[in-house]
Amino acid sequence: MTAQQKTPLERFQETIGEHQLTIVHDDGLHRHLCCARPQSSDRYFNITTWPGFLCISGDMGCYVFQRIEDMFAFFRNDEMGINPGYWSEKLQAGPHVPPDEITREWAPEKFEAKIKEWFEQTDEEWDEEKKQEAWEEVENEVLSESEHEYSAIRAAIDFTFESKELFQDFYEVDCKQWKTHYLWCCYAIVWAIQQYDAAKQEAA
Repeated sequence: MTAQQKTPLERFQETIGEHQLTIVHDDGLHRHLCCARPQSSDRYFNITTWPGFLCISGDMGCYVFQRIEDMFAFFRNDEMGINPGYWSEKLQAGPHVPPDEITREWAPEKFEAKIKEWFEQTDEEWDEEKKQEAWEEVENEVLSESEHEYSAIRAAIDFTFESKELFQDFYEVDCKQWKTHYLWCCYAIVWAIQQYDAAKQEAA
């Protein structure tokens, strides 16, 4: 199985196989957990909580969430399940930085797949030769811009073939995906809470 075929959870689990939990501070809702490989800072992370907030920081980025008084209760999951969409709504972003820009990124492959899907669904009555000609122009004028979000969307909206606008409403299509670091941090939060709960249970 290649790296591309592995799920985000599988890739996360591969990176934290040697991580150990250190409970730096544990006073009610005020907690500080450090998770890292011994003698290494590779993908280390800290979990810090105070009433109503949880912050994950470290090698994979920093995210602050706000939802309920005890944020461990909000994120706790025995099955390593995450909810990146709902959780992103609880991010405390700056006034000019919407959570979507923090957690999601442009996906050229998704854009190309959506363009092809729209093209295949066109109701234009073209013969195979005309359809091939149209697709070649799509490749040259639209797909060639796929690496950059704004130029790609603009190329799709502006594209015409024989005065036909094939993608005029394409701005409504979601061509983004979750950022790898954000998904990793979501899993890291759940994993750290599992390790914390196990340590507390063992101590009891």
